[in-house]
Amino acid sequence: MNPELNCEYPDPDEAKLIEEMVALVVGRMKPQRGRIRRAVHAKATGCVRGVFTIREHVPDTFRHGVFRQPKRSFPAIVRFSNSSEMIAPDGNGDARGMAIKLLDVDGTPAILGTGRRCQDFLTVNHPVFPFATPAEYVKFFGIRETPLLGAPLAGAWLALFHYQHLKIAAEILGAIVANPLELMYWSGSPYWLGPAGATGGQAVKYSLVPSVAEVTPLGDSGSMPDDYLSHALAHQLRSREAIFEFRVQPQTDPVAMPVEDTSVNWDEEVSKPVPVATLTIGMQDVTSAEGQALAEECEEMAFSPWNALAEHRPMGGINRLRRAVYLASQAKRAAKSWG
Repeated sequence: MNPELNCEYPDPDEAKLIEEMVALVVGRMKPQRGRIRRAVHAKATGCVRGVFTIREHVPDTFRHGVFRQPKRSFPAIVRFSNSSEMIAPDGNGDARGMAIKLLDVDGTPAILGTGRRCQDFLTVNHPVFPFATPAEYVKFFGIRETPLLGAPLAGAWLALFHYQHLKIAAEILGAIVANPLELMYWSGSPYWLGPAGATGGQAVKYSLVPSVAEVTPLGDSGSMPDDYLSHALAHQLRSREAIFEFRVQPQTDPVAMPVEDTSVNWDEEVSKPVPVATLTIGMQDVTSAEGQALAEECEEMAFSPWNALAEHRPMGGINRLRRAVYLASQAKRAAKSWG
């Protein structure tokens, strides 16, 4: 089969795989620090307010959804996190997440009937995922559930059958970071950008590039406080804002830049990301009563790639799997619906 640009190719067994994954993930959700936490990204390292402003000059091909109106600004809630399902010290190797929720968004949602007026962008500090497809994801997590030997068996399976993906996981886990406000973030998975239909648009990925005025010194992560990333974020925002350039990268080659394989990096030399917006996180005291109230509120919010306008609907098998997993996680947490 020769794939075409901007098209999806679901696995015939995908519905069954997604059902298996939902059961695996929800079964692992246990109370931590007094509440049922998210199935992934359980530990927040900060929740802040920001403003997402569309650039004045956005290419016509990208003027859809929230990018439709130049210079428009949206209020945003931004949650920084560690990706693990377990709450652990920040010094542990892990992917770091940035979830952006734009508020006061107008348009048709990707999932009809939700009534939400928001647009979420979920990103992590690595351009690809260590799993290519739902089938691989489910197989890995199924092996990991083996009593006593789950983790080493799952690692051995990756090493034998998906060594390149094991290398991706090692890169993610081996990266020690000093401040979540200084990282670059990528969507990892692709999204539709275009009219709310099956034609007239394109598959894209997103990324955010920080504007770093000062770099936080990186000490020995093993001797740092368990919540040192939260401390670094709070310290910076007391004295200066954080700014990120939000970029769109279009798919230009359906083979080299696949929609259905999230382990493949879309080469930024081949398809150069285009800046379309700026995320500004202004100075604020996250340790104040107001900041703590926002943090508590944030933990009840539901962040999902499917909290999206139809013009930004998620694409690919991993995103279709995430739809079911995130909904099941949200239901188990009995979270308040936001947006």
